[in-house]
Amino acid sequence: MRVKTGVFGLDPLLSGGFLPNTINVVLGGTGVGKTIFTLQYVLQGLKNKECCLFVSFDMDEDDVIKTAENMGWDVRSYIEYGLLKIGKFIVEDITFLNNELINFILKSANGNVRIVIDSFTPLLSTPDYNVRKEVNWFFEQLRRVGTTVITIEEPLSGNLDVPSITLPAFLCDCLIHMKRLGYGEILDRTLRIVKHRNSWHAEGVFPYRIFKGLGIVVDSKHYVENIRKKMELTDIFSEEEVKSTPKELLEKIEMALMESFYHDEEVKHMIRWVVECYREFTKS
Repeated sequence: MRVKTGVFGLDPLLSGGFLPNTINVVLGGTGVGKTIFTLQYVLQGLKNKECCLFVSFDMDEDDVIKTAENMGWDVRSYIEYGLLKIGKFIVEDITFLNNELINFILKSANGNVRIVIDSFTPLLSTPDYNVRKEVNWFFEQLRRVGTTVITIEEPLSGNLDVPSITLPAFLCDCLIHMKRLGYGEILDRTLRIVKHRNSWHAEGVFPYRIFKGLGIVVDSKHYVENIRKKMELTDIFSEEEVKSTPKELLEKIEMALMESFYHDEEVKHMIRWVVECYREFTKS
């Protein structure tokens, strides 16, 4: 079962959405739509009557409500009903992860929850020898209570080789990089899935646009139309060289294809290659 992102056109690129109980980082500079991304993720959960937590270090409850309303979304009723809880915090140092913030999350969590931290960058602004250990511990606590989306601010310099980026990018389960290229129109903003641990994900750069009422819409239609899930395997499996392969290996191949997206020709090539490799393995 996948956790739907709420972002139009993104889930097919993630094999259906985020994996449950994972840490998912959204990296990008100012103006790419990171907060809009997190609000869409939260709204998807709220519509399903899931408990959602929104943690911020520069926006209070009123700011979050106004940001959502500017996009044409109502979150006020969910706050009043208790499904959406918003917490604003002031960060002093990295030990903040181990006390106030995690206590708020654990206390507010009701079952398996959707968690947003927008943005995580202030927590990593001060170099500290124990930062990696603290962040790793914090991520493990988050995985216990729900599925988390964390935003990371990309420096204006574009230098991604800094601890505030490399550390969460390394420790997270999924990393999505959003960029604003400045070309205008459809190519103004693009999105790339850098990694999706333990899951297939689409390769490449995908344009997206932001619309009031809809939010982020990723233009993945052409990509999705050119791939097939659970394709018919009868023809390729009936080939003589494949048919003589042990049933156990064929079942593994079929399982791999059922969980992934492939172009037709890629499937045929992959199956033949696996069978050929297997024969090499079994040569005496």
